[in-house]
Amino acid sequence: MFKSLRIRLTALFVILTIMPLVIMGYLTSSTGVETLQKEAVRLQSQIARQVSIRLGAFFRERQNELLTLTQVAGLGSLSANVQQGTLLSLLSKQPAYYRLILAQADGLETIRLTRGSLVATANLSDRSSDPLFKETISTNITQYSQIRFDDDARDRLLTMMIPIEDLFTGQVSAVLIADLRFQNVEEEVLRAFNLTDNDEVFILDRDNVVTAHRNPSLVINRTVFDLPGVEGRMVGLNGDDLFLATDKIQLGDLTLTVVAGTSYANATAIATNLFQIFGIITLVTLAVSSIIVIFAVSGVVNPIVKLSQVAQAIRDGNLNAKAEVSRSDEIGKMAQTFNSMTDRLRQTLTGLQSHVEELEKARVEREKLISDLQAAKRLAEENSRLKSEFLATMSHELRTPLNAIEGFTGIVMNKLGGTDYNSKTGGYLARIRSNSARLLSLINDFLDLSRVEAGRLEFANQPFSPAQMVKRWQEEIGVLAENKGLKFNVKLDPALPEKMRGDEEAISKIALNLLGNAIKFTEAGEINLSLACTDGTWNISVQDTGIGLPPHAREFIFEEFRQVDQSSRRKYGGTGLGLAIVQKYTRAMGGTVNVKSELGKGSTFTVSLPANSVN
Repeated sequence: MFKSLRIRLTALFVILTIMPLVIMGYLTSSTGVETLQKEAVRLQSQIARQVSIRLGAFFRERQNELLTLTQVAGLGSLSANVQQGTLLSLLSKQPAYYRLILAQADGLETIRLTRGSLVATANLSDRSSDPLFKETISTNITQYSQIRFDDDARDRLLTMMIPIEDLFTGQVSAVLIADLRFQNVEEEVLRAFNLTDNDEVFILDRDNVVTAHRNPSLVINRTVFDLPGVEGRMVGLNGDDLFLATDKIQLGDLTLTVVAGTSYANATAIATNLFQIFGIITLVTLAVSSIIVIFAVSGVVNPIVKLSQVAQAIRDGNLNAKAEVSRSDEIGKMAQTFNSMTDRLRQTLTGLQSHVEELEKARVEREKLISDLQAAKRLAEENSRLKSEFLATMSHELRTPLNAIEGFTGIVMNKLGGTDYNSKTGGYLARIRSNSARLLSLINDFLDLSRVEAGRLEFANQPFSPAQMVKRWQEEIGVLAENKGLKFNVKLDPALPEKMRGDEEAISKIALNLLGNAIKFTEAGEINLSLACTDGTWNISVQDTGIGLPPHAREFIFEEFRQVDQSSRRKYGGTGLGLAIVQKYTRAMGGTVNVKSELGKGSTFTVSLPANSVN
């Protein structure tokens, strides 16, 4: 059905005409609905806030009335008859109060006035065990109780306790207790808003129990409404689809939640009408555009069919085929462009043939160049191997006379064989011995490095004791730390095996290089050496409080003959081979080296090696 170009173009034009309208209408309607929903939630949030403000104002007015009696009128200092008369007057003038009570600081009531009756002195209560009364006495702050239903009042009551302070002692001498009728709160606050049948406002206590609602049955039945986590569209008390918003009011330890809502249908009525209007407009537009498109497509399809026939001829190899140019509009220009493309295609094919020949020549030259580079690479590798072998041989040869120098220097310094010398000569001998030892250490570093590069490095696989090995490290390196006034701490993981297999000498060389560097670059503080075993590997960690490394230095510190900068070479000495030997030995044993450092605070080097324990 859709193989015909005419049908496809007609369908395409209709879709392109209708789809923007549909999308625009959908987005407009959706945006309208979303905007109306947000506006509904915002409006309900304002209503909830207004109710909260009026509710808070109502309670503040009652509190101010009572505070006026206690602080301005001096209720606590009046005689009992005057106190009773004052409270009766307040009870008759303000319908919000159901009961007024005056109690001393010890909890004994002196006056109890209930709307319509006066309690005799013999029937007064003791409130000393009332937690809210105790809290009022101890804090000297107005307290509010939770809302409760009183059978005598046949209403929900909220108790407010006002402390009365003795002007001379500053202590609470009495408490004025007022039981407020919550029905009066509902009448003065909720009913002041002209709510429609689609709106509702109610108040919840801390347990989410409805305490005020225009439907009394919901209050009497103590209906519970589970507040959602966010404001918006949800199910109301009667199962209606509503937009709800909340606002809280805090009265001492009493928390009340005001919930305001409006029905979904009422909030989105405008959007529903908009959807209906949009549907009618879409149907009319579809009918008109279909008629216009059918006429427009006919003038486009025929020239395109002719161009298709020319394209098929070119596909079959006839590059001399030409499109008919009989129009000056866009289709005529397309035919001209089609003919130009055919001419360019003939030229391109000719040029491609020439380019292929040039590429073939370049390929032959590239293969010859690759062959020459491979030969040069083999020569460079052979030169590197010969250099390493030469360094290894020369280092070995240099060690023999140096060992002799050290030996004979030791004999002379120990005055063996009848030798003797004065103090000045002793100083020269000490310097000879120190420098020969330093030179021997440098030669050993060169020898170790050349062995690695020459591929002549072999590791033993013998059992050794990690604890004994660390003890030897302490004996060898501890003196250096002590001479610089550094604290040398050693920590062994209890999980470390008593015996392990490996090359103890190579492992010691790694650790002593790290410890030597730590002592060299630490002027004050401590050196921490720790050995731990985890998940088939064991770690040697050396941490110092020295000069640390700048971030850029971590990229090259393991390279041969590299140090952080020339100033450190002048100040601390060294050739820059220690860390290169550490890394090469570690990698040769199948391990890794990691470094963490902060400039001016110290460094931590961690060597991780495979753990081969001896069972």
